[in-house]
Amino acid sequence: MNAWLNKIIAGSICVMALASCEKQDSFTQVKTGTTPTFSATATEFTFSADHATDDAVTYKWSASEDWGYRSVVNYALEVDQKGNGFKNAIDIFNANNGLSKTFTVAALNQAVNNMGLAAGRQHELVIRVRAAVDTVGNEVFSDSVSLTVTPYYVPKVYPSVYLPGGYQGWSFDNPGLGSLASVNNDKKYEGYLNFPDANTEFKITPAKSWDTNYGDGGGGSLVSNGGNIKAGEAGYYRLTADLNALTYSITRTTWSINGTATGGADKAMTLDGTTKKWSITTALQAGTFYFRANNANTITFSDDDNNGVLTAGSTGAISIATAGTYTITMDLNNAGNYIYTLSVQ
Repeated sequence: MNAWLNKIIAGSICVMALASCEKQDSFTQVKTGTTPTFSATATEFTFSADHATDDAVTYKWSASEDWGYRSVVNYALEVDQKGNGFKNAIDIFNANNGLSKTFTVAALNQAVNNMGLAAGRQHELVIRVRAAVDTVGNEVFSDSVSLTVTPYYVPKVYPSVYLPGGYQGWSFDNPGLGSLASVNNDKKYEGYLNFPDANTEFKITPAKSWDTNYGDGGGGSLVSNGGNIKAGEAGYYRLTADLNALTYSITRTTWSINGTATGGADKAMTLDGTTKKWSITTALQAGTFYFRANNANTITFSDDDNNGVLTAGSTGAISIATAGTYTITMDLNNAGNYIYTLSVQ
């Protein structure tokens, strides 16, 4: 009896051992994959909206392999400012098993804008590949590649009114048609226009048609189908229209920069008659400056978010860290989307 019992126990142990061996032989050992190599067709960019649909760059990387089992590998492209150690990186591409990505100018420019970086300024960035299997395993990263880029501003779209007039042939189809924007969507509109000739006349229309139009009702009031509004002098004007109160204003402006960086003095800017942008190249001290009209603080612009976008007021003065000669441009052409550029010479 004991002999038969011993045989049964021995047989059971053998079966268990074999099962254990089979499981051990079939077990998948998860490992960290190989590091991808990474390359770019270009590393320095100055973007322009005129070339938005052009291809900017193609990134390529090798496959990350040897994860210990047949796996789906996810690849992401991470971008961060140089020197951050990718602590604030954002993903600008993500796909399974892809080994290349081509970005258009518009797509890469939008990615840089999404990082909150200023338009019209050069930024030193880095980009790398992150590889990981879809469920288990560690991430692996390629070496980084530099990405030096000067992005352009992507304007926001606001409710608008239009200003057909003698300065552009009274045509709604003319690309020179001016407009005013309601940034708060409250039927209060504002914008800037250059009138190269004296006594330029215009009207205000809520749409690109004459079905509804507003003209001068006297004393700064607007009336439906009223007389033409007139800018007496040639010049660059700030215009406002309030369709709630049916009022308007028109103010001729010249522009300067002022602040501690200018020594407290107004430094006059010059209007380019073709681009309709104001600019100045001048020596500045370490300090701050802002833009102001007519050498007064009634109409001013500064940069609250330090992102190249102008906001009304002088409180977000623009910083100059190092004294030197700078070229500054101010672009008020797109109503509600006012921007500037700053570059050292």
